[in-house]
Amino acid sequence: MRLLVRLSLVGIVGLVAIGFAVNQWLQPDSNPTDSPKSSVVVVDGQCETEGVSLIVDFGSESELQAIEKCISNYSDTSWNLFEAAGLSVTGTSKYPVGFVCRIQNFPTESKEPCRDMPDTSVGSWSYFVAAAGASDWQYSTWGAATHKPACGTAEAWLFKLPSEDLEEPPLNKPKTSVCPTN
Repeated sequence: MRLLVRLSLVGIVGLVAIGFAVNQWLQPDSNPTDSPKSSVVVVDGQCETEGVSLIVDFGSESELQAIEKCISNYSDTSWNLFEAAGLSVTGTSKYPVGFVCRIQNFPTESKEPCRDMPDTSVGSWSYFVAAAGASDWQYSTWGAATHKPACGTAEAWLFKLPSEDLEEPPLNKPKTSVCPTN
């Protein structure tokens, strides 16, 4: 069953990478690694009001503290949300923005070289989203390079070991809000 879930995940990510490539071909002036244009404000913790909450949980075997950031005035992709929050993200050599392979240098390069696709025997990142006003996480079927989080939403990245269910959400609940429309 886990193999089927992992193979399905690989297939979904592959489709996202293809969709991203087609999108780039159709819109050559768009670059997923461009920095956000607005004046972004970042504070520690999840957003209490307006903004996008970002949670990075290094998993059950890591001794690293989870990171929570609130990013306000943000209107770019989830991939660039890491940079806006002051965090590093690494894709693979083959898919530089198609797969999140490493966040804040975790897992280390000696454990995961990030060449082609992440080695599922090491573990992998699971991606969750919560819509504005929602109180529960949803396993994301989007790729970080093609998803654009809206004000009031939350995103979580949780490192999962091979023995863990990729779709099991983080324990901490998302803080979301409903932002006023202009």
